[in-house]
Amino acid sequence: GTTFINKAGNRYFFFNELGELVIGTMDTSGYKEIDRAKVIEPTNEAFGRDVVWCAPAYANKHMYVRNDSEIICVDLAK
Repeated sequence: GTTFINKAGNRYFFFNELGELVIGTMDTSGYKEIDRAKVIEPTNEAFGRDVVWCAPAYANKHMYVRNDSEIICVDLAK
């Protein structure tokens, strides 16, 4: 699968092609998932599967992401 990875402090934000935002930490001891949420539906198709292929934008503790039908803002402050 495809994911867009951004680092913020000691956390990593992964936005995957399924439309999920995954938050986790990584270091030499491994990966730990903190949270996962479905934020937007895939509206494209690639290699026989439904996908969201859009890099999200981050600003002021929010994530902005789009598919072919909508653009949404996700509050990351909590």
